[in-house]
Amino acid sequence: MDRLAEFNLVAEPLTANNIIRGEKNTLISYISILNRSIIQWGYPAKLAFQLQYDLVQEVELSPQFLNFFQTIREISWHYFNVVKDYRFNNFLPLHQRIKQYIKQHIRENITLDDIATGLNASKKTLNPAFKKEYGVTITQFIRQTTVETAKELLIASNLSLLEIAELLSFSTATYFVKTFKKVTGVTPNHFRKHFIRKSLLDD
Repeated sequence: MDRLAEFNLVAEPLTANNIIRGEKNTLISYISILNRSIIQWGYPAKLAFQLQYDLVQEVELSPQFLNFFQTIREISWHYFNVVKDYRFNNFLPLHQRIKQYIKQHIRENITLDDIATGLNASKKTLNPAFKKEYGVTITQFIRQTTVETAKELLIASNLSLLEIAELLSFSTATYFVKTFKKVTGVTPNHFRKHFIRKSLLDD
């Protein structure tokens, strides 16, 4: 990628009259090349064309490119990560894919339908595959992971219980407190105060 700056990628005739149009045409052509490549690597054509459409629209709507070659690098890395994530999500065992999906979307109100759609898997296969490997249902794991995330927020931030509840997609702060206590045996406030007190004593 670093050697791209050595080449004159923007068409000469366009450069003199309209360098922005020349850069846009070059980026669109580059996106088309990358798109054909990821389809050859097994990425679904429908998703690839949607990706191409979105990127081309973004290019066309950009008033200028402060760093043209940095833009090319960013597009390249974007395609690389798209393919990497696709392969990761489609070639790992189902239980690992479910766990990864939950961790990535833990701040959302995750449902089995969401997971099935996100992983392109049958809803009926999710819980059996997950419970066989981890010994808990997907709902139980989501609740445990949400509470672990809440613990991190209680320790590392000054967010109120209401703010944490909203951040983690609980319907109410009361429901958040109830869920937290059910999993941990203590309220969020007790957990936060106990952790702070313990930290001060340790110091």
